Amino acid sequence: MMIRTDMSTTQPCHRYEKLRGFLSRDDFNGFTGDELFIMQFIKKGWGQDIAALSNMAEALANIAVDDADRQTEIAPLLTGVVERALHRKVNPYKKDINRVATLGKYGYYLEHLNIILGSYQRVVDDAYQPLNLRITEHLLHASLAQDNAHAPLLPHVKMRWSADQAAIIYSIWLYDQNNGTQLCDPLREKWLAYMQAHATHPQTGLFITEVMGTQPYSKQPRGCATAYLVHYTSRFAPEVAADQWQRFKKHMLVRRLGITGFREYLPDYTGKWTPDSGPIVAGLGIAASGLALNAASSVGDEDTHRMLRRSVSPVLWLLRQFDRVPGLNRLSRVGTDLLATSIYLNAETKTQWYTEK
Repeated sequence: MMIRTDMSTTQPCHRYEKLRGFLSRDDFNGFTGDELFIMQFIKKGWGQDIAALSNMAEALANIAVDDADRQTEIAPLLTGVVERALHRKVNPYKKDINRVATLGKYGYYLEHLNIILGSYQRVVDDAYQPLNLRITEHLLHASLAQDNAHAPLLPHVKMRWSADQAAIIYSIWLYDQNNGTQLCDPLREKWLAYMQAHATHPQTGLFITEVMGTQPYSKQPRGCATAYLVHYTSRFAPEVAADQWQRFKKHMLVRRLGITGFREYLPDYTGKWTPDSGPIVAGLGIAASGLALNAASSVGDEDTHRMLRRSVSPVLWLLRQFDRVPGLNRLSRVGTDLLATSIYLNAETKTQWYTEK
């Protein structure tokens, strides 16, 4: 099933054209503030560069899987995604990853790189399969070594987000699907058992945001984190994802004056916006609502996807107009940068990559 909006083989949407333009350039030397909103304020980008490339890879693979005639068109674009993900201005090792002796505690970067490599193999070929396997085994061992089944995400950072661990498991599951292995199984079972026994918010049944207790909101479900978690979990544990999605809608979906969106925090919790959440307006999270659009398509909830899109699309259209206005375009990029564009395209092109067994 593909939730399709304005994508077509004859009239590619502006999001696809934007990504194709970015990937067709041969002068890439890292992301800029024009391409990622956060880099106007935080020069290192907090990992949004590799997250944008990860969503980009999934979106492009969606298109190629849905329409085999477009694989020749998509293949060089996916190659461009991989090359940018491995670039020294994106990878945290600052050199050729194949020359890195120990991959270390860079789970956040590696989870997204692994998704990119899996997306590439699904559509193009197995040129990166050895690296894909190396990262898969590293993430698997790093996760299983922890009692809470959560791999370290960054050196010297204790925080471990449940949504990122879901992405790690999805990346391993994707390797399995591409290569006929079952490496994901023990980690999937250990992580789900831990989340259900120790990391579930008692009032809502939603998985908590962060399992190490490093932040005031750690034991709270957060909108952006829950949406991400549902998107990734829908692949390797669809029943769990469906349950979390229904709880997410019950406790955090808001409809006001014709606008549908998701809260970033539960109504009884006072939390502040962060670079991950983006702005929070009257409780509604910008990132939570945008990521929920992607999650809705991942679980096949067409009604909620349609409602969210009706609310989001006019805002995005307005932001695109602001992109052309000096002075306003700096703020408009919160909804039109490469991360937002890639997530939206991932949502609207969603399709099943594998036939259910």
